[in-house]
Amino acid sequence: MSGSRRIAVAVAVIALLAASITKHNSRIAELAPGATRTLTAPYPDALEYGNARYYGTVGTGVAPGAHGSKPNLKRVKILEEHSVLGGSAFQVRAHNGSAAGMATVQFQVIATTVEPLPHH
Repeated sequence: MSGSRRIAVAVAVIALLAASITKHNSRIAELAPGATRTLTAPYPDALEYGNARYYGTVGTGVAPGAHGSKPNLKRVKILEEHSVLGGSAFQVRAHNGSAAGMATVQFQVIATTVEPLPHH
C-alpha cells in the first residue's frame, strides 16, 4: 500500500470514529390564549447507548388556520423544561399570556439524541 493510500485510509477511519448520528422526535400542540399546557416528546433511542447526548428545544408560532388577531409570541412563556421519565423524554410546560380574541399559538417540542459512533 502506498503512503498516500495509507493516509487516505487513516483519514477515513478517523472520520468514521468521529462521526455521530443525530435523531429527532417532535410533538406539536396548540395553545389557546390564557391556557397552560404540558407537552412531552420522547428522546429517540433513549438510554440505549451510554455515550449518547440528549437535549431538547422549543419553538413557537401562530397555529395554521387560527382565527383572531395575530398574537404576540413574546407573551408565550416557557414555565418549565426538563428531562422526565428517568431521562427518556423531554417535557415542556408553556403558558400563552395573550388576551382573549387573539389567535391560537402553536408550540413544538423537539427531543434530540446525538449518538457518537461507534456505539458503546
